[in-house]
Amino acid sequence: MADSPSRPDTAGHGPGPAAHPGMPRWAKTLAIAAGAALLVAFVLMHTLGGSMGNH
Repeated sequence: MADSPSRPDTAGHGPGPAAHPGMPRWAKTLAIAAGAALLVAFVLMHTLGGSMGNH
């Protein structure tokens, strides 16, 4: 299944459909980093909040 010629293949790396065609790599990296940072922050807040709340 080939893309239409009018659509440039800017995100044609790796299998699977691109969520946002033409999305720059730094945007994907930033989104992944933001998700990881939120997850780490949530775990830290939960751990610290739980240990402090028990006292």
